[in-house]
Amino acid sequence: MNLERSDSQLYMDHVSSLSNDSIQTKAIYNGEIVTVDNDFAYVSIGTKTDGRVSLEEFEIAPKVGDIVEVMLVNRRLLDGMYVFSIKAAKKEKSWQQFLKAIEGSSIIQGIVTQKSKSGYIVDCDGFHAFLPLTLAADIKGKSQNGHSSVYFKVKNVDKRKRSVVLSRKDFLDEEQQKIWDNLEKNYSIGDVIRGKVTKFVDFGAFIDIGGIDALLHRNDISWRKVFKKKKILRIGEERDFVLLSFNRAEGKIALGLKQLFSDPWLSVPEKFKVGETTEGKVVTLTNFGMFIEFEAGVEGFCASTDISWTKRMVNPKEQYKKGDRVNVVILDVDLENRKLLVGIKQLYPNPWDTIQERFPLKSIHTRTIKKIVNFGMFVELEPDVDGLIHISDISWDENLKDIHSQYKEGQEVQCTILEINKEEQKIACGIKQLTKSPWEIIAEKYQPRTVISGTITGIVPFGIFVKIDGDSVEGLVHISEVSRKKIDSVEDIFKIGDKVNAVVLGVDVAKKRLSLSIKHYEIMSEKEEIKKILNTTTAGTVTLGELLKNKLDKE
Repeated sequence: MNLERSDSQLYMDHVSSLSNDSIQTKAIYNGEIVTVDNDFAYVSIGTKTDGRVSLEEFEIAPKVGDIVEVMLVNRRLLDGMYVFSIKAAKKEKSWQQFLKAIEGSSIIQGIVTQKSKSGYIVDCDGFHAFLPLTLAADIKGKSQNGHSSVYFKVKNVDKRKRSVVLSRKDFLDEEQQKIWDNLEKNYSIGDVIRGKVTKFVDFGAFIDIGGIDALLHRNDISWRKVFKKKKILRIGEERDFVLLSFNRAEGKIALGLKQLFSDPWLSVPEKFKVGETTEGKVVTLTNFGMFIEFEAGVEGFCASTDISWTKRMVNPKEQYKKGDRVNVVILDVDLENRKLLVGIKQLYPNPWDTIQERFPLKSIHTRTIKKIVNFGMFVELEPDVDGLIHISDISWDENLKDIHSQYKEGQEVQCTILEINKEEQKIACGIKQLTKSPWEIIAEKYQPRTVISGTITGIVPFGIFVKIDGDSVEGLVHISEVSRKKIDSVEDIFKIGDKVNAVVLGVDVAKKRLSLSIKHYEIMSEKEEIKKILNTTTAGTVTLGELLKNKLDKE
């Protein structure tokens, strides 16, 4: 009988012994390193057979006696050794810990370690999960070097593939809903709530109230006008605010700071009455007016037109500066729009109410030319009150075009008051009105029935123009005044250059017209001739008819 056993029989016996071990694949065991060679570390987990781990799996060189966590990855090798893996054990342990961590809750904490085109890799205490970009929410810009730990909601778990999809967005949404639930439960409009200033924007500031950004509009920061928010608020500052409104559907919350204090406009009707005088401080200057503060949150506006009675275009920046104390008269109180209109000129009598007493119409004054313009010149009648001498009222010479040729700024001139418009604060003056117009002189010189002689200078269908000898004046002889006889055309009787005698019918000064009559001259001449005959003839020697007959015979 052969007692020696073959190698194949020995191997079968070993396999049989392995099958008797209770070791399970994917289970994690604590093992002791019993020996180390150039390629492997040999580990005993207390079973009949030891196993081995590749040295490549160790971060630090192993030594005999070290305790390591391993997992069986292969139990069927020709040499009869188990194949263990430290990395597989760590991965399995992380997976089990992950599953345990999300028991009863889908919220887990992780660290963003890597970014790809489609998302992020998140280390959840050793297990790597995937965070898609579409679900990353505020992760963008966060540290990706393993130091930024945040919370996520587990979106999907594939146990077979051992893959996990996380969502930062869903986590934040749920947190937001919790905060909204707390707001609705514990706060009402008008309640005071604590918040932290996080950001300034043009229209106000954002306040963090427990994870939700609420808006503090600039109009709700102070009852005063706010030009520099940083003088009132600081980033990171925690303080109380008033809850003005919240809209869960739109995710909007409005806060107020000024509402912590009483509204100063509630006392305005008692403190500021129309017609009363009060004092304030200039806080803002513009080209068209200035804002005056009377108390915190109560300002009035004084238009540039309400600064002076006499200065039409007042630039407040030229007369006042920020911080000046000024007295004003309340002109209007608009409680609905929270506006006060005030005036400075109303503190004094309106000089235009008595302007006609100081400058009666047709009164004559000697004043200084203040400014010359294309259409005339301004003279200073009294401080801040100017009169306009229009170019048409400077001289009777209608050919005057260049004022500068005769007048200079600073020159004194004599003028008369022509017109006063108190509503528009305008005074019209004149220089030429101090003397008679040429046509007034003509009217005095050429009274009706005055006989003149002249030269025909023009012939028109309706008459002839005659220039009076020794004068520059032309008169018109209407066709009806050319002759006692009916004529069809003046040109049949007269031509330009003819000398004629005529009688003045009248002078229209306003229309600058001199009316002449040749017909009346002839009639007057005949009457004079008859008068002479009568004066030189003895009464009773001849009849009047005979005298006329003799005259006609001579002609």
